[in-house]
Amino acid sequence: MNGLGRIVGALGVVMTMAWQPASAQPTGEVEILNWLGGADAAVINELAKGFEAKYPGVTIKQVPVTTSGDQRGGIRTALLGGQKVDLIISAWPAFRKELADAGMLRDVSSVWTEKNWDKLLSPTWRALSTTDGAVYGVPYIFGYRSGIWHVPADLQKIGLQAFPADWNGFTGTFEPLRKAGFAEPVALPGKIYAHGEWFESLLLRVGGPEVIDDLAAHKIKWTDERLVKALQFYSDMMAKGCCASAQTILASHWDDAADRVFVDRTANYLLIGMWINARARSQYHLVPGKDYALGKFPAIGLGHDNDSLVDSKEVLATSLGANPEGADLFLDYLVNGEGAGIIAKAGFTVPSSAVDVSAYDPVAASSVDYVKEGQVRFVLGDMLPGQLVDEYRVALQKFVANPVEAQIMPTLEQIEAVAAQSY
Repeated sequence: MNGLGRIVGALGVVMTMAWQPASAQPTGEVEILNWLGGADAAVINELAKGFEAKYPGVTIKQVPVTTSGDQRGGIRTALLGGQKVDLIISAWPAFRKELADAGMLRDVSSVWTEKNWDKLLSPTWRALSTTDGAVYGVPYIFGYRSGIWHVPADLQKIGLQAFPADWNGFTGTFEPLRKAGFAEPVALPGKIYAHGEWFESLLLRVGGPEVIDDLAAHKIKWTDERLVKALQFYSDMMAKGCCASAQTILASHWDDAADRVFVDRTANYLLIGMWINARARSQYHLVPGKDYALGKFPAIGLGHDNDSLVDSKEVLATSLGANPEGADLFLDYLVNGEGAGIIAKAGFTVPSSAVDVSAYDPVAASSVDYVKEGQVRFVLGDMLPGQLVDEYRVALQKFVANPVEAQIMPTLEQIEAVAAQSY
C-alpha cells in the first residue's frame, strides 16, 4: 500500500461525502493546497482575486506547502498531517493516480458535461487528465517542454541568424560560443530533475511517442536499445563541451541556470519548462522574441522530429473538502474566458480554447505552433511512480557525472532494477 493509502487508514478519513444539490449562488470557503512559487503563484493569486470579485459569496483560501525539489513529498506530508482541502494543484499524472487510488479525489466527469468543458478543452486534454476512466479536475496551464531557451544575440555573435535546426548544427555551436566568451553553452541544472529534460527529449526524438508510453507503463525495459541510443546522444553532447563541471551541474537548480543564461550571461542554452517565459518577463524584465527566444529541440532524423513533450498543471477536486460546489465553480472559472485570460496575460499558455492565440506574446505563440506540428506526450518523469522517478533521476545524475559509453548500460540497469519492483 502506498503512503497515501496508509493515510486513509491512519486518519480514519471518510472519503465519501453526501453530495449537496447545486445552488444558484454558491457560498463559503474553497481551500486550495498550493505549492507554487514565483510567477506561477502570482497567477493563482490573480485568479483568486478575479474569482472572488465575480463570486463575492465565495472566498479562496490557499493552504501553502513549503518544500523544495519534487513537491509531491510536501503534499503527502500535508495530507498525512490531516489537512483537508477542496482542491489540490498538481503537475504529475502518476501522483494523480496515487491520490485517486487512496480515495482522496472526486470524479468530476459529470461536471465536465454539465458545464460544457468539452467545448473549451479538446478530447486530447481530457484524455491527458484522465486516470482509469475518471476525470478528477481540469488542466489550466500547459507548457512546451521540447524547447531550448536562448538569447538570439548570442547566436548572432557566432554568425547565426536562427536557432540550429539539427543536432550536429546545435552541438557545433558549443566551441564557437566558448571562444566568444561563454563559459558553458548549455546550462544544465542537475540538482533535482532538470537533467532528465535532455534525456526525455532525446528519447522522444529517437523512439517517438510510443517509447514514452511504453516506458511509463513499463511495457518495455529501461535497457531497451532506444534508451541506449538516447544516452549515446546525451554522451555526445557532453563530450563536445556543452556544459560546466559536474560539480556545477549537480549544484544547480533550474532557476540558478536561468540566471546564468539571462542575468550573468555566462551560458547560452536552457532546456526547461514554459515558466521561464513568465520569469523572463516579470523578473528579468526582458522582451519576448527580442531579448530571448525559444528554439525547437534539434532534429535527429529518425522520424520523430516534430513530436513534443508537454507538461500541464491541473487543479484536482478532492473528496476531502467541505465545499465541492464552490470548488467546481472555481474549476469552471479556470477554463472559461476570464480566468484563462488572466493566465495567458501572465505569459503562460493555456489548454482552453477560450483564449485566442493572438493574446500570446511571440515566445508563447511559437511554443503553441511547435506543439501543433506533431504528436504530443506528457513528460516522462511526471508519469513515473514516486520511488522509480527518484531512482531514475539519481541514476541520471551519476551518468552526468561520468557520461561515457561504458556507463550507459549500468545506468539503465540501475533504473530497471527499481522499475521491476514499482509496478
